[in-house]
Amino acid sequence: MRTIFRRRDSTAPRALDIYDIAYLAGGPRRVVRTALIALRERGAIKFIGYRVKALRAAEPADHPVERVLIKRCHPVGRQSDDAAVEVLISPEVEEIERRLVSYGLLSRSWHHLTDAGERELEAAKQQEEAFPAYVFDGLAAVPDERLRAAVRKAMPVPAGLGQSLVRMGEALQDADDYDHDSGSDSASDTSSDWGSHSGGGHASCGSGGGGGGD
Repeated sequence: MRTIFRRRDSTAPRALDIYDIAYLAGGPRRVVRTALIALRERGAIKFIGYRVKALRAAEPADHPVERVLIKRCHPVGRQSDDAAVEVLISPEVEEIERRLVSYGLLSRSWHHLTDAGERELEAAKQQEEAFPAYVFDGLAAVPDERLRAAVRKAMPVPAGLGQSLVRMGEALQDADDYDHDSGSDSASDTSSDWGSHSGGGHASCGSGGGGGGD
């Protein structure tokens, strides 16, 4: 899934793919969540309890973020949160940030959306069927309850103030998911996926177990 945007200060085209748009919509955490969901939907990975494993017979990944995630989970699988945080701080995700800054879509200092970034994100939202809804709305747009739970467990929680904010957002998201599963209207993903690369922290690589898997 790829769409072409043109720089407003240049005639040279640039291509913003699904992970570029995911970064604009929710930062590096949304990028990793998007990869987990997309690869699971394509049958390239599966969740087993608290672990995630790349499947040998899957089609080759066609994006650097997907490739690094599959590499972390092949052949025997990894703790899903451990694999996710390694992708979160990987050069492949940092390259997305660098590229979007160079396009003028993120600010150079705090890496927040610029006015141009806001316009590009809105333009992407208007392209029906160009990108999956979960790129913009997060886990609230994922109908599979087990997949939502597995992806949520895989994502690291930033330390300090970010940790409190994300936990608060996750609690609201749980309520949204409950309403969705009960047939009520579902709100957008209210959890803040804009966690910093350095704020994630590595999760423990203990043995996998427990429920909530695929």
